[in-house]
Amino acid sequence: MSDETGRTMTFDLPKGYVDDKGLLHKEVAIREITGSDQEAMLNPQLKGNPARMLTALLSRVIVRLGTLDKARIDTAVTAAMVKSDRDFLILKLKEIDSGPEMEVDVECPDCSRKFKAAVDVGDFFSG
Repeated sequence: MSDETGRTMTFDLPKGYVDDKGLLHKEVAIREITGSDQEAMLNPQLKGNPARMLTALLSRVIVRLGTLDKARIDTAVTAAMVKSDRDFLILKLKEIDSGPEMEVDVECPDCSRKFKAAVDVGDFFSG
């Protein structure tokens, strides 16, 4: 589900984040990536480590996670999120940035012909 308000969108995570008290947080609000976020990703400590880079980026763009407000969302929280939720958020950030369609390279299983196809990123998480 999404509720778009300006540059912030709200979704339900596929799995959800369980905090240190055992509470499940499924609803997440994320904001669009800014130039300052991109600059922060150039930090030498993050270079060459995509997992740490993603963790840092998510801690910057998540504005709310269930009942956790921005002040309580740090890299420890985003590192503890399950991979499927992190992947979901990356696709949603891409969708906010450039729309729901993504172009992918495809190969026909019958004739081996290669071509490009547009897919809706939302299809990966429906049903």
